[in-house]
Amino acid sequence: MARKFESETDGFCCRNGQIQLKQQEPIPELKRLWSSMDADSRHFRENIRFFNGHFAFTTLGVSLDETYTNMRSGVYTFRAHCTIYHNVHSFGPSSRPEHLQLYFYDDDPNLDHRKAATKQLDQDVVKRLVDILKQNPYSQQFRSLGAHKDNLDDYRIHLNTDKRLDQRRYNRPVSSEVAAIWVEGTDLAKRFVTLYGNNDERHSIRVTSGAYDPLSYPLFYPMGELGWHPKLPKRNVDWDVVQNPRLSHDDEDDAEGNSRLCVSVRDYYCYMLQTRPAIFNPILCGARLLQQWAVDMYIKIESCRLRWYRKNQTQIRADLYKGVVDAITSGETRASAVGKRIVLPGTYPGGDRDMKKRHMDAMAIVHTYGKPDIFLTMTCNPKWEEITNELLPGQTVQDRPDIVARVFYGKLEAMKDLLLKKVVLGVIVAYVYVVEFQKRGLPHAHFLLIMDSNYKLLVPEQYDRLISAELPDKQKYPELYAMVVKHMMHGPCGALNPKNVCMQDNECKCRYPRPFNENTIQGKDSYPVYRRRDDGRRAKVRGKMLDNRWVVPYNPYLLRMFNCHINVEVCSSIKAVKYIYKYIYKGHDKASFSIDQPDADGNID
Repeated sequence: MARKFESETDGFCCRNGQIQLKQQEPIPELKRLWSSMDADSRHFRENIRFFNGHFAFTTLGVSLDETYTNMRSGVYTFRAHCTIYHNVHSFGPSSRPEHLQLYFYDDDPNLDHRKAATKQLDQDVVKRLVDILKQNPYSQQFRSLGAHKDNLDDYRIHLNTDKRLDQRRYNRPVSSEVAAIWVEGTDLAKRFVTLYGNNDERHSIRVTSGAYDPLSYPLFYPMGELGWHPKLPKRNVDWDVVQNPRLSHDDEDDAEGNSRLCVSVRDYYCYMLQTRPAIFNPILCGARLLQQWAVDMYIKIESCRLRWYRKNQTQIRADLYKGVVDAITSGETRASAVGKRIVLPGTYPGGDRDMKKRHMDAMAIVHTYGKPDIFLTMTCNPKWEEITNELLPGQTVQDRPDIVARVFYGKLEAMKDLLLKKVVLGVIVAYVYVVEFQKRGLPHAHFLLIMDSNYKLLVPEQYDRLISAELPDKQKYPELYAMVVKHMMHGPCGALNPKNVCMQDNECKCRYPRPFNENTIQGKDSYPVYRRRDDGRRAKVRGKMLDNRWVVPYNPYLLRMFNCHINVEVCSSIKAVKYIYKYIYKGHDKASFSIDQPDADGNID
């Protein structure tokens, strides 16, 4: 039974018991490296992406945001653009062994081939990992080629991509099941990725292959355990049933298989991310490798969804979407230039139709109920006890993005309960909200609240009852004072810190510090100018003494309840409404590009 937070449903981890996968007993030495606080274990985890990349049987192909991925200080964030590829390379002649070729030489006690490729890593840890992975079935097959390394041209390796091992009983694969070494001239086997010894070809591992995970993350799957594949049966479903071609599709491109009988890709990885008593889960100890794995598997989930939409255009009635509006949007009027379009329906989260539908729904709410009265932003506090209590020894918040997301979801549900059921700000007749993630990884939510006519904010005196932009009395409200100083102080920026991230053209884009003001008034741009009295209250923030001019508007009750950044503002004009709705439904970053044919000289315009 997985451990769950109070806000999570019984079926969150395993669909109410429909999914049950046995997990391999950990290798003691590898478990020590994952969990111990010894110097070599810390070195292993601090450089885990390098270690995994070195021992992986595949090469990682991904466009990374190197601003965050390669940083040595601050918050580490693995951000991938587009998709992720895991390629296996043929083992043709090269100046030095690399990738899976390194395994050909692992029976050499000196391990010079490993040392040359891992000069920045602890060689004792490298040697331990070589010994650990000698039990890996892929490693065993590749090492067997070591005796033939001087004459590899005549050899081929066939990686088995079939899915015949039942992970509920957990039949550990043996070397003959995952790969085979063939001599040139023999017949090819079905459903094998073939690697040749006389070329440098690359082969991409399908996201639907059970070999995708163990080939790419051998330190998470040291025994070569299969990962997800479309024919992984649910609990109490007979293994032979899902293999019967009459009852399930026998298509390697089938991303989801039979959802009634088989485990979906989303449910599989949700299951793998759970904490279970007395079961060691190396994935949760993965630190930066966990971030890479989570992004990789999320892209796999999205790829499977998109694959389903591509193959089921008739089922989603795509022709109904292909109208005049789409033609105008595309800008293409030449019939000869129109290719096959794949339509994403409005049910696909984050797609163009989904975003447009949400925006139109939001504007329809305004048309029916009037403009929003309150704009509220809630940002995750990485030091919430619910997060820090779940961290394993030596872990930081950035090592557990799964816990951060789950705790924030629970807090978000609690916020909705306070606003909508307990009406702490007044009766709300309509609302919209959206959740986003900052570039540094922390989630935040934007709310727009439309109040009942009896609770409308019409005059500055009403603003002051809900919103404060001042430091509270430290003697009367010490806890609230500490929270305002910790969460609700902007900057410092401007002359106090001209290099702050909010600075543009030598000015703060958020317009801080704001001027002192004895009373709340309606501003010229229809935004309120909140009361900020020069009452002598000051606080030291990041080495500078700041006063009320630097306070971000907040609601004292909500700030005290959630102990995180909660910005509460009044929406006082239609102009503000349109801006905010556009802001919360602005959609994703896009790139427009075209591919042109080269001319006779090979040049591309």
